[in-house]
Amino acid sequence: MAQKILDLRSAKVAVELTNRCNMRCGMCPMNNLGRPDADMPFWLVEKVAADFKENGIVVNWMHEMGDPLLYERLPEAVRLFPGCSVSTNAMRLTEELARELADTPMRRIRLCIDTLNPRLYPTIRRGGVFEQVVANIRMYLEVAKGKPHTVEIQRLITTETSQERVRDFEEFFQLHRYPNARVIEKTCEPLDTSDETPFHQSFYGCFQGYPFKWFIVLADGSVTHCCYDAHGQQIIGDMKTQTVREIIESEVVQRYMRAFKAQDWETLPRCGECYKHAEGRPPFYDQLIQLGHRIDRVIPIKPLARRLINR
Repeated sequence: MAQKILDLRSAKVAVELTNRCNMRCGMCPMNNLGRPDADMPFWLVEKVAADFKENGIVVNWMHEMGDPLLYERLPEAVRLFPGCSVSTNAMRLTEELARELADTPMRRIRLCIDTLNPRLYPTIRRGGVFEQVVANIRMYLEVAKGKPHTVEIQRLITTETSQERVRDFEEFFQLHRYPNARVIEKTCEPLDTSDETPFHQSFYGCFQGYPFKWFIVLADGSVTHCCYDAHGQQIIGDMKTQTVREIIESEVVQRYMRAFKAQDWETLPRCGECYKHAEGRPPFYDQLIQLGHRIDRVIPIKPLARRLINR
């Protein structure tokens, strides 16, 4: 039997509870998001959760755009998706919310401070207050001490942060005191544009290595197949009116695959953004990511790869 175009056994799954954010980060398209502000109605959260449970689907992330801490019923939503992960800029992380989240069945929480340089921080996390985020992270480390989930503190790799080390973050937050905490490193990916920016170099090609590696339910219920489709330009279905199975088996998915093979960027404008620099090539690190995605289509190597490179 032929493998499905969008295979939920290997795809990453995300639920965007809100696309609202309290920051306007330099590497993020929130400044010009091509969708209206939206919070997912809770009846839809429950519908998605029930459908995912019926199909044995575990959610990887509780966001696409936006910061999930702005969602009023976040702890309730997280409880509906056991094993999910939450990523946040940590500005809205109050002690009350921290205690509620720490008692949910999430697998991990990622606290994105990105740099330890208070001068550089506001150029990356525009709208954030460095001292407040540091205090919130230190508070959460205490609250989550001894809890079963992992606390990840994100270091962002850019040209300006290249001198910082994982050890610097570990010492700054005294992570030897918190066995369930660790530092992860993320490359600054071209989520905003494939052009060269102060945060990343120009990029060419499908960064995921395969165009159907995600199943992302946006805040209005529409579904996209790519984590770079911030504006919702390549919608494959709608969870308000469809089931997961109906969406992944739809003609839309097949049509999009035909368009991708034909390099029909009018049909797939977000894919076209990644392929517009035809003279370029992805960096060596990203070539390895692409190769890994292709191999995983045959041999399941992603669990090991994710432990090594935090993708």
